[in-house]
Amino acid sequence: GLAGERDPAQPLLTMYDGPARVELSGATTANWVAKSANLLVDGLGSPERVGLLLPLHWQAVSLLLAGVASGATVVVAREASELEGCDAAFVHEPYAVPALDAGVDEVLALSGHPLGAPCGPLPPLVADYAREVPSYGDGWSGPAPTAVRVEAAGAVVPVVPVPGLTSADRVLLSATFGDPDAVRLLLAVLTAGAGLVLLPTPDDVDVTKVAADECASRTSGITVEGIPSLG
Repeated sequence: GLAGERDPAQPLLTMYDGPARVELSGATTANWVAKSANLLVDGLGSPERVGLLLPLHWQAVSLLLAGVASGATVVVAREASELEGCDAAFVHEPYAVPALDAGVDEVLALSGHPLGAPCGPLPPLVADYAREVPSYGDGWSGPAPTAVRVEAAGAVVPVVPVPGLTSADRVLLSATFGDPDAVRLLLAVLTAGAGLVLLPTPDDVDVTKVAADECASRTSGITVEGIPSLG
């Protein structure tokens, strides 16, 4: 419900990680969201609070959407201590043990690889998201969530549409995923159904060329001459 009204064949999530470029259409993104939401419901018993401690990545956005779809409160964290009180958490591999130490019962680790490859050896009690999620269904048949419940930095993140932003826009975004302003903007862009071009490491790419190649119409967290910024 956060992807707006858009053509599912068009790109929704595009990510540049150094020389690697990954693109997901709206339909492919929906498959990943469905698999992850089914994992939450059928595999983890519908946790009420789901933590995310991840870098900016297409998987992080998919998991944000999956958490909302499952009806959970999604806690987007900047450090492991902010995961306290979460029933389950998806974390970047280096934070697996700190997430357990924060009291999270179900910890799933992600490698951060551009294509979502599995992690290396993980500590006991930590599952590998990339190995767990493929077995879950591509379609989501659960009820539509009655509300979008997302928190960051201990506060609720409101869903506030950006005036003039539509599904025809493509937003070039560079940010720390756990930053509350970044989460607010992600929700606004997804509500409009606009495409996202994620730049987790902008210093590793030619930003001006990427903006031109991807037909970016807005930016956030990065400046490109001639393209208006969303802040």
